Amino acid sequence: MQFSSRVVRSSSLVVGILSLATAVGCGNGSGVTLPHPSGNYSNASLTGSYVYQVRGGPSSVGPYREFGVLIADGAGHITGVDDFVAASTGQISNNTTGSYTVANDGTGFITLNNTALGTVNFAITLVSISRFDLIEADPGANAAGTAELQNSTAAAAIPSGTFVYRLHEIATALGQNSVSEAGVFTVSSGAATGNLDQNFGGSVSQLTLTGNFNPPDTFGTGTGSFTDNTNFTTNFIYYVISSSKIALLVTNSGTVESGSAELQSGAVNAGLSGNYVFGSRGDLGTFSDAVATAGQFTANGSGNITAYTNDSMRLGVSSNNAFTGTYTTSANGRVVMSLNSGAIQQIFWMVSPSRAFFLTDDPNTIEDGTADLQTVATFSKPTINGQYAMMMDGNDLTPEYLSRIGTLQFDGAGKVTLTEEVNASNSGNGAVSPGVLTGTYQVTPSGIVDITINGSTLNLVIYAASGSGGYALQLDSGTDTSGSMELQH
Repeated sequence: MQFSSRVVRSSSLVVGILSLATAVGCGNGSGVTLPHPSGNYSNASLTGSYVYQVRGGPSSVGPYREFGVLIADGAGHITGVDDFVAASTGQISNNTTGSYTVANDGTGFITLNNTALGTVNFAITLVSISRFDLIEADPGANAAGTAELQNSTAAAAIPSGTFVYRLHEIATALGQNSVSEAGVFTVSSGAATGNLDQNFGGSVSQLTLTGNFNPPDTFGTGTGSFTDNTNFTTNFIYYVISSSKIALLVTNSGTVESGSAELQSGAVNAGLSGNYVFGSRGDLGTFSDAVATAGQFTANGSGNITAYTNDSMRLGVSSNNAFTGTYTTSANGRVVMSLNSGAIQQIFWMVSPSRAFFLTDDPNTIEDGTADLQTVATFSKPTINGQYAMMMDGNDLTPEYLSRIGTLQFDGAGKVTLTEEVNASNSGNGAVSPGVLTGTYQVTPSGIVDITINGSTLNLVIYAASGSGGYALQLDSGTDTSGSMELQH
């Protein structure tokens, strides 16, 4: 199999990308040096093992997922392992070496030299020394995701406990169905049992599962499988982030599927109670990432949804929705929400009273996401203040895969500055920066942050969980991009 259209870069492009690491990008190749916003990050900020996971769009091998473990030495050098999965190639495992640079604002670049794939470049933005966002910076390929510091003690053992998980498989061929799963499983001595809800091509069912987790290797990665009561087996590689979080990459032939699992804790049998914000994305038929949604709702703790609002982009068309509804809760943390007398259903699995994974019961949409309890009662402009890491990805109707990463600076009084790298797959340029952009923002008391960037078509909405960040959605017509905004610390 030839991977050259994805991974072979011209020498001039590689040099250009590496030079961006110290200049935070060149505006559309003009060579304009961009100033770094504030921050105290450096190469020393990345030290230790990081589990990374990215979801990829168009490339020579189609949609793909790339997971692995990067070991950063604090001085700009990387070693590690990498697993690449695409429907046309199956699983490809690599040893990797590389280099990285981090500027004072937490932005930078990583270059990986994989044994099987060649050279891959990522643009990154640090949220903290234990977490960073990343997008692929190369032309001809586009991906976005996160990396989190690995706990070495947890990485040496098989996961143990009760975990809530979420998986999403995209449609990779004409006529193939997308799949969303959310559920719970308990692991003891490597054996797993659990329950899940699955939206398979628009048809939702409740299933049970059994499975196993094999011992991890020295990188904290291992193999496992789930078999549901229809006798379908899902094979996966798991990556231990901590004793309470693992990443999952499915390795079945012909699939492009991944997700994560988090340890369940607290009184999940009480279900939802309070004000929550959420973000989700999904597919329409064989059109992947055709839906992106961000919103909020209030659950009164006794079965009623008194307010539910969202902004949604579906095939590039925006809508703003408002509902009321009801919900029922099971002892294992499963919550079924019915909006407007059952016209829409969402099924939540509580990670804790303040966090949940969910999927949408909709015959037309394969959509899933995450919800978090708001920790601020009343928001205002001063609530959103400081420098935030931003990462968004999705597509437009060209079709073109889009990703952006960088920092948003809010002054607490209505002005915002955006410094970013953007990779538009159809441009053939890889990640470039449009320069320093300025704009304005408004904040509602419920935590909806509307951002308008001057002189552009970039309009964003953030549903904030707190002053530390929330779920982001681009509201411009013809786009379906979403992501997150998190206060750097």
